[in-house]
Amino acid sequence: MSNTLKLPSRCTLPKTEIHVALQDNMPLPSYCKGMLEALSFIDRSALNQVQLQSLDWLSETLKGFSSYINARETFGREGHSFGQQAMQAKRALLSLINNTIYEMRFSKQCIESAQNEVMDGEFDRGKAEDHLQGLLNRNDESTLSLINDLILVIERELITENFKQRHQMAFDKLYEAQPYLILRSRKAQIQFDLGDIKGATDELEALLPLTLSDTYKNRYQLYNCYIKQKCWHSLDHLLSTKSEGSFGDLATRTLLAYAKEGDTKNTRLLKKELKSTYPAIEMLYDPSSEDKNQHCELSSDSVNEYINRGGKKAWCSVNGGLFWLKAKG
Repeated sequence: MSNTLKLPSRCTLPKTEIHVALQDNMPLPSYCKGMLEALSFIDRSALNQVQLQSLDWLSETLKGFSSYINARETFGREGHSFGQQAMQAKRALLSLINNTIYEMRFSKQCIESAQNEVMDGEFDRGKAEDHLQGLLNRNDESTLSLINDLILVIERELITENFKQRHQMAFDKLYEAQPYLILRSRKAQIQFDLGDIKGATDELEALLPLTLSDTYKNRYQLYNCYIKQKCWHSLDHLLSTKSEGSFGDLATRTLLAYAKEGDTKNTRLLKKELKSTYPAIEMLYDPSSEDKNQHCELSSDSVNEYINRGGKKAWCSVNGGLFWLKAKG
């Protein structure tokens, strides 16, 4: 196995500022918490003693670097200096990760075991996908860190800049590109939900040119980023180039008009068209309407997708927007 794995450059541990580097949301603790989440996927009952030992050593070190309190409990034992042992553990972290990867995937025993499982048909793909989906569905810094690491690996090993240029006209139709596109879309969604609107905007502005058909509706999230930042010119331009007349497009056009004009004849006409075309719009201001099964599934799904992409937050960010939408007339 070639040792090409590297820690993110921001995961530093200055000797004189260990307590600062291990504060919540700093790069090294975020990375370690994300790695611990990924390791929770492993079925320990299926491991041999060598694999268990390698996994335990790595997990203990990652836990130690997940917070300053954990570091004080993990390092500095048996009369050793806390700072000295913490620095030694940081230097050994990459080796621990690579050794664990080797034992889990590339050792002779592991390869033989994997081959036997494939032959026996014991691998539960659905369970694996459900577990991964559960990890990626969390809106927190550790999930964001995990996604960033996955993106970096994919960009290094497969989706290089040269790959993007060679396949730019059909990039979003390539089967190999789908995990990458999903991860970057999810990254922007988490950034938005955590309040990093600028970071989400930058991510989406870089992502949209790669997806000419916008299969994953990333424009909805970018619409709402622009609304939160009151970037009306950018929103106008995006609507003129990407709008397909879908629910999210019409809802955004209506909100943009209201933000610029207020309650006018023109905006009331747009609101009337939106409500008549998509009655499920009331889910924005009356979530209980979904439970009453009074809207068709397609309409409800369209509104839910829009809400998940920050639609309701965008309406709430425009003064009086949601109350105006709810009002008759």
